[in-house]
Amino acid sequence: MNSTMKFFTLILVLVASSVASFLLIFDQGLVGGLVIASLFLLVCLILFIVSVYGVVTNRLEFIGFRTIPEHIGLMIFSIVLSTVVGSVAVANSFVEYTVGDNNLAYTEKSRLFASSIFQVPSQKELKKTEKNGVTYFYSEDQKQQIEKIDRLLQEEKQGFHSFFGIEDDSGLSIEFHSSYESLESSSGMEGIAGYYNSGNRTIHLMPEDEIWELILLHEYTHYQSHLYAEENNLGIQRIPSWFEEGLADFLAEDNSYWYDLQSVELIDFRSLDIYTEFEEASTESYDPYAQSFLAVQSLVMDHGTDFIPDLLASRNTSEFYRKLEALTGMELAEFQKTFLQDMLEEQKMRNAKLDQAYNAIDAKQFDKAEQILKDLQKSGNKFEVDEAYWMLTDIYLEQGLYAKAIASLEEKISKGEEEFQIDDLLLLAEVQLIMDPAKSLEQLKQAKALNEESGDYYDPMELELLEQAYQKINSPSPLSGYKMIVEQELVWNPYVMEDLNEKLAKEYPGKF
Repeated sequence: MNSTMKFFTLILVLVASSVASFLLIFDQGLVGGLVIASLFLLVCLILFIVSVYGVVTNRLEFIGFRTIPEHIGLMIFSIVLSTVVGSVAVANSFVEYTVGDNNLAYTEKSRLFASSIFQVPSQKELKKTEKNGVTYFYSEDQKQQIEKIDRLLQEEKQGFHSFFGIEDDSGLSIEFHSSYESLESSSGMEGIAGYYNSGNRTIHLMPEDEIWELILLHEYTHYQSHLYAEENNLGIQRIPSWFEEGLADFLAEDNSYWYDLQSVELIDFRSLDIYTEFEEASTESYDPYAQSFLAVQSLVMDHGTDFIPDLLASRNTSEFYRKLEALTGMELAEFQKTFLQDMLEEQKMRNAKLDQAYNAIDAKQFDKAEQILKDLQKSGNKFEVDEAYWMLTDIYLEQGLYAKAIASLEEKISKGEEEFQIDDLLLLAEVQLIMDPAKSLEQLKQAKALNEESGDYYDPMELELLEQAYQKINSPSPLSGYKMIVEQELVWNPYVMEDLNEKLAKEYPGKF
């Protein structure tokens, strides 16, 4: 066989050996894959040594290889094959270590590894589309979810651009998952509701999650922070993980309202610097995300948000902590002891006001309760304002002051807190059953439209049933509609239900 044929044979053997190594290694677990890779590498090492020996000593006779070019070809063969085998072994080890599942087929492993580097979905048989510069991977039954994700990103994008000082033009993709198990499988992490893969700029989430907005904006913050680091030639791990995660929750509009600050457990911030340690710190009693968010929230309360870009520009964690201590005027240990104090005092004051309002309502001191709640509407956060409006509505309804209840709800809706509007419109629709049933139907239709846009926060079938009842109430024969309302318990406010029963008993004697 001449040299040319030998070279072609080497190429064919190289291709066949590469394919064989891939199939054999990816069909094994972590240990099995390393063992098989070691055997391949041992063969490559022997071939490399023999070829070098042949060239150096001019003893060229080896399994048919007789010339220096042929031995150099054998040397290149061994180097290339060892590189392929090593790469396959690393890929298999990465997937096995990340997923921790020894039962995956090589096709599934290949997809998971590719999805960590390239913008390909980690799940098979997903469809692909692009909208406003974002690539979406989704199943057929999730297609309608793209609209709400896109709407929120378009609403929030400019704010993120202004905050980080960069444009979002680097190719984001979003992959939808239908279960938490799927998220855990693709990420190799337990107990997650979403994550961002910086390797291929992909956000993974469940669009049907009850708090999908917070999850999306949290992960989008990581994406923007990643772009910020690249734009400014900074390392992604330059800042502590607790600050990165706390900032993500802050920009996702998490709120200290949801936390019982007195029971929040704290640990050393420096033990939360590295992401793996951050995740491992979580226990049944301790939530590293809570500490991280509340720390960032406290810093913002005291210093605004202008300090954040300076901390983000830190070159390493040592520089970050020097800047943080200069900002707060105290050492890190002291900041850890004190940062919750102001928030605790504020929470105690707000809770005291709510307690005063409840006590005044119980004592039928409605004017006093109304004044307390109106003060809270001016000073509280959006969740406290929401609660104050609902309590105020109940006060008016309990007194039969329906016009004031309607005016209060309409005022609240006009302020445009979108996350509360479905609840507000449904309550307003119930109140209008007493005053103007035609408006009830109109407000219900608005609530249904918002519910569809938000991903069906309420059961669409239940709202459909309500609409049927309201349509009958507004027909020439309203009795059947009212019967649906009463028999299927479609009114949730107890004061409205009580007054509606009285109204129906008078208008339809003996029918209710």
